[in-house]
This record gives sequence, structure tokens and C-alpha cells, in this order.
Amino acid sequence: MALPELTRTIDDDFVNTWYEIRPQVIDNILESNVFSLALKEAGCMTTQVGGEYVTRTIGYGTKSTQGFKEGSVLTQEVKKLDTMARWDWRYFLVDINRSLIEDNKNAGKFKIKDYLTRRIEAAKDALAADIETDLFRWGAYAPAAEDDRFNGIYDICPCEDAESAVGTGSASDSQAVGTSNGNINRATNAWWRNWCCDDDTTEAIANKLAAGTNAPYSLNLTPDMRHFFNLINANQEAPNFIIMDQDIYEAYEDEISDKQQIVRTAFNEKAADLGFVTMTFKGAPMTYSSKLADSKHIFMLNLNHIEMVYNPNMWFDMTNWKENTNQLDRVAYIACMTTGLITDQPRRHGIMEYAS
Repeated sequence: MALPELTRTIDDDFVNTWYEIRPQVIDNILESNVFSLALKEAGCMTTQVGGEYVTRTIGYGTKSTQGFKEGSVLTQEVKKLDTMARWDWRYFLVDINRSLIEDNKNAGKFKIKDYLTRRIEAAKDALAADIETDLFRWGAYAPAAEDDRFNGIYDICPCEDAESAVGTGSASDSQAVGTSNGNINRATNAWWRNWCCDDDTTEAIANKLAAGTNAPYSLNLTPDMRHFFNLINANQEAPNFIIMDQDIYEAYEDEISDKQQIVRTAFNEKAADLGFVTMTFKGAPMTYSSKLADSKHIFMLNLNHIEMVYNPNMWFDMTNWKENTNQLDRVAYIACMTTGLITDQPRRHGIMEYAS
């Protein structure tokens, strides 16, 4: 077989193989860590084809009634009720490399399949590992530091002060520092802030610990979590997914070790089938991630108000093979286009922060 024909044949074999397994690979990647599994199972993966930005209409204004009687002079109140949140697209990819020499070494009848599999498996593993990492860090908030990564959990639910013990009631408002989610400034719009344990505007944990005990999480974990959960809930809409540092998760296990766990959600069962460890807290699935190691953070999220928007026309899609100038190497890329995590109601989420 002539070299150009061999190269085209292997090109086609790579592309055909990738698109045959692509749906399964996407599922495997999203189910490879417990957080992306939760996003998938909760229907947070939403699509948008094209567009310069991803936008959502955000309702924040309120109207009020007025009493009246015979002869009353009625008033009217014209208030702005809605605004628009806007998120930029982010892009990530992984490369698949080949060389003319490797193509010919592996062109035999029994080698080509292994050759394809090794290259594609390496790309798949890189995508799975990096998506998990990116979900647990700042993306759009700090693009210079994070290499233009997509929005992560700290973009939608930040806690930006240096770590301080729960219950200190810090005088500074960690949300009002001008950071942005959806191009709406949190510093000037208090309604666009998530709950934070040392946020003095919400007075979260500080209210409960009136005696100023400020004990470590190993002693007060369950009461702290219960109080913070109820603050976010406000008898309106409760968090439905909790994820935390492993040390805190194990401290909670110690606290409930003598209590029977009764509630198991469909997500808990799915996660268990895939080998993930989960429990429930006030009906919400709860788990931990190694990506939060030593953070001493507890995220209480409402997945009904979280999306990961992606473009289905550029979602784990392979590019054409490209030749490097003056070399015998060839490269193709598996590319993705997404916003990462976005939220239209930050007040439905909260982050607790303990001293390490």
C-alpha cells in the first residue's frame, strides 16, 4: 500500500473509530467523577448551538401592594424587574499524535486496532481527568491564572476570604468584592450573591453560635450544616446536592455512625453502582471529592439552578489531521465548547468554610 493511501486509511480509521464510540465515551467521561455525574443525572447539561454568548433573563425586582380606601390617592411604582446575565464560551481540547513511522509499524492486520485504541484511550483519560479538575476551580473569574478554563464551582459559589473558622462572623463581606458571575457585579448587587459562612450580610453561622464557641467541625458539624442548610432553604427551595472535603465527610460519618441511614435517593443508587461513596443529609445526596482536599469547604448546591451549557456541534468532536511543517508527525484534536457551570440564582447555593 502506497504511503499516501496508508495515511488516508489510518486517518479514516481513527475518525470512524472515534465517532463509533463517541456517545459511550461522553457518558463515561461524565460518569467518571461524582460531581459531573450529579450534573448529568440532574439534567444540568444543556445545549446551545452557536451564539456569541450564553444569556439568561434574571428576575430580581419586586412589586408591592398598597392599601386603599374611599377617596385614597393611588400611586404607581415603576421598577426594573429583569436584567440579563451573560457568560462567555470557553474551549478545551486534547491532541492525538501520530507519526509516519508509527503508522507503518502498526499497519499490520493485528496491530492497527491496538494502535487506535491506545491513542484514543489516552485522549479520553486526559479529558476525564481535566474536566474533573476544572469543575473544582475558578475558570472565567481568573482566566490569567487558570489558563482560560471554563467556569467551575467557585465561579458560581465563591468564598474568597482566607480560610477562617466557622462562626467567627467576619466583619468583611466576602461576596462584595466586585467579582462577576454572568457579567453581573456582586459588589453592587446583593441579590446576586450566594450564601457564605463568613458573609456578614447573611449572618449565616454567626447567628447560631451566639455563645461564641466557634468549635471545630469535628464537634459541631451536624448542627452547623443543619443551620446553614435551613438558611439557604428559607422554607422556599432547599439544596439538593452537597459535596465537600473528604476530612469533613469522614467527620460526618463518625457523627452518624450509631444512627441508621434510611433515605436513599435515585442518585445515591446510581452513584453506588459506579463505585462512588454517598450519603444523604436532609434528603440531599452528599459526597466528597479529592479535588477539595484540605479546602475544608462544604458546598450546598441546588442543581435545579445550575447548568453546564455546551455546543453540541463542538462537543468531543475530532478535527482533521494536520501535518507539522518539515516533520513526519500528524496531529488531530478532540475539541469542546462550553461555558462550564453557570447559575441563574446564586442565592440557592452556599459554601461553608472551616479553618484547616
